Amino acid sequence: MANQDKTYNERLANRLREIMNILGMTVSGFAEFIGRDSSHIYGILNLTRPFSDSFAVHIGNKLSINGAKVLNLNIAIPQSVSKTESVTTFKNEYKDVPEYFLSTKNDRSIDSFISEILIRSNFLTTPRYLNEIELFIKTEYNKTFIGDQLSKALRYSVRKGVLMSEKRPIRLTNGSLGKRQVDIYWVE
Repeated sequence: MANQDKTYNERLANRLREIMNILGMTVSGFAEFIGRDSSHIYGILNLTRPFSDSFAVHIGNKLSINGAKVLNLNIAIPQSVSKTESVTTFKNEYKDVPEYFLSTKNDRSIDSFISEILIRSNFLTTPRYLNEIELFIKTEYNKTFIGDQLSKALRYSVRKGVLMSEKRPIRLTNGSLGKRQVDIYWVE
């Protein structure tokens, strides 16, 4: 039973990361937004503190959604929560505090974008080609990289042990496989 609780708490911690990613907020920014201490958020993310019903209701109230939706792992958190009045007001009020927002942090470092956003998005749970990753980043985050910036950062993440990589035949635009070998990337 304790194993089930641990798995559920891990999934709730990932749910909290997903909400912060949708909102584009760092832990300190999210803590300020909801009026809680950063240590409370870190406690949930590190599985040392429970994700309580009252906390879910509190988050739901700030995002104008039902708190039960926050805890129900079968219901996707709508992207529209990032456009709610409270979020917009917060972003306008704190726009000069770059450590509150993922976009300012990730604009400075492609490595932090990969390790804090891309990896946690679950997109790389299956092996992906570079062009698939570029398209995903462009459509999901409206972000593009210059030249081979992304491929270098992905290779660096592999060297750091954050990503896995192997060579596979290139996938051509018509869907068939070519002869040239290229890297694919995934998270274990």
